[in-house]
Amino acid sequence: MKTTITILALSLQLAGVHLESGALGKSTDSARRDWPQWRGENRDAVSTETGLIHDWPDSGPEILWRQEIGAGFSGVSVSDGKLYTMWDAGGKQYLFCLEAGSGQEIWRLELGVGFSNSWGNGPRSTPLVDGDFVFAVGTDGVLIATERKTGRLLWQHSLVHDFGAKLPTYGYSSSPMVAGERLFVEAGGEGQVYVALNKKDGKVLWTSRSDRVAYSSPVSTTIAGVEQLIFWSAGGLRSLSPADGSTLWKYDWETLCPVTGDPLNTGTPIFVAPDRVYISSGSGAAMVQLSMKAGSLHPQLVWESNKMRSDVNTSVLYGDHIYGFDGAIFKCLDAKTGELKWKARGFKRGSVIAADGQLIILSERGKLALAQATPAAFVKTSTAQILNGKCWTAPTLAQGRLYLRNHKELVCLNIKK
Repeated sequence: MKTTITILALSLQLAGVHLESGALGKSTDSARRDWPQWRGENRDAVSTETGLIHDWPDSGPEILWRQEIGAGFSGVSVSDGKLYTMWDAGGKQYLFCLEAGSGQEIWRLELGVGFSNSWGNGPRSTPLVDGDFVFAVGTDGVLIATERKTGRLLWQHSLVHDFGAKLPTYGYSSSPMVAGERLFVEAGGEGQVYVALNKKDGKVLWTSRSDRVAYSSPVSTTIAGVEQLIFWSAGGLRSLSPADGSTLWKYDWETLCPVTGDPLNTGTPIFVAPDRVYISSGSGAAMVQLSMKAGSLHPQLVWESNKMRSDVNTSVLYGDHIYGFDGAIFKCLDAKTGELKWKARGFKRGSVIAADGQLIILSERGKLALAQATPAAFVKTSTAQILNGKCWTAPTLAQGRLYLRNHKELVCLNIKK
């Protein structure tokens, strides 16, 4: 599919996908309550936490702390009692480590100059915590690996200079991903669009070219017994072998800015077990099914719809239904058929995560809401105004604490019973 759209609103903080169980290795029960990377442990924006508050007073949940921050859409990653995110400060861009329970700064590491854009300033990518490492990508394409406890720089690459890439108009937004001992990023250089690195020393293991760079983040899963990386770059879905970067299959879906011609595929594919992949951009949504034929995987369209055009944040798959934003309208679709089950207004271009049978929704203007995760009807159970200004960063839930941010504040709420 090739579509040119007029809506340019981007969170550029983008992505999120469901990983098949075991794709990134086993975790302890405590780690499962952390949120160590973009969209959580499984990169699907679904938390396994239970015993959460399902209603609160008009003032909202208990506020544990508020911290003044700078501009950015970078998500919040939480691991082992520490919080990691990025924002601009004093004309520069930093990766920050804070105490998750208090918001007190532990360390910061500079990634380069600050980023300014008419759609919003500051970093877009979300840090990744993996063992003793923290990985982050700055808006100008500086990729760094740091020591988790101290913030000491271990190695770095410039995606622009090292791989011959052109800086995307809206800045680098893709969040890095680890599978095993390898780190995967979307670089965007000529002949080097996708890159696999040794996570310990940054050594380039392979590069692969099959498309132009966009603003989505990679995901990892297994379909029909085949381990694969799935990127949603400029021309559509691209599935690569994690071993050598060879193309396993592809499905074209192009969304372009009518003014600049820039690719606007911004969300991240959602894996729908056992063999389907869902995507949605400002031009619509599609469900693609993979089948094995003559030893190779082949994609086939199951359904396509203009009832979900997610141009800012990625939807959530919960059960057999997809919950997300069609522009400024919050909707529920049947994942099997694409049928619209219900729609709700009042959040503008918000974001959503899921936990404990509930949808946790943050509106574009900082209103926090709870709703039942059911296709029967939109049932809102609680709401409260927590932040103001533009809020395009999806919530983070870790150890019973909910973290929300905008361009000025980072707030931590207690939502545990």
